[in-house]
Amino acid sequence: MNAPLRSQLSPDAMRLKAIKASLEAIAPASWTRAIDDRGEMVEARGAFGELIVLTRFDAASVEEIEFIASSPDMVAFLLRLLDEAFGKIRDLRGEPAPRRQAEQRGQPAASDVKNFAAECGMKCQEPAFKVFLHERHGLEKPLTDDRVAQKVRSLLGVQSRKELNNGGAASEAWIALRASFAAWLKAER
Repeated sequence: MNAPLRSQLSPDAMRLKAIKASLEAIAPASWTRAIDDRGEMVEARGAFGELIVLTRFDAASVEEIEFIASSPDMVAFLLRLLDEAFGKIRDLRGEPAPRRQAEQRGQPAASDVKNFAAECGMKCQEPAFKVFLHERHGLEKPLTDDRVAQKVRSLLGVQSRKELNNGGAASEAWIALRASFAAWLKAER
């Protein structure tokens, strides 16, 4: 009788939307493994740069701890793959994609808006990121916040980290640098 409206979301689409909202709510979700005298933990930077212990582990394997620490990056990666797959399906069906409609108006799609500038600013304060820049990209000592900021701007080809939120090459360069850092961290631990 009444066919469901195309605009209504399926249960899977609603779940996917909720997962995206959850990931955005914890952004930048820059989690790292750490250890202290009480054992292994996963920590994050708070809004003011302070370290916050998210969870501690009593009996977890290295792989389990790493899985939890890298879960925000993994979820973001999988969501990006899904967006690309859905885009290809729309292309094959000849349907306009929400992304393309937004781009035609000169705006990024809502799902593409990320605060990479804030994420980058927080990452630049992490001691491990500073060491990564020193070892992999020739950042000279002392590893000060100013030197780190200048090196990152140079590597990304921007005048200001704010440019990372505009999309395009700067955003892609940040994503690649962030992934390189994550791989370096994993190899170092």
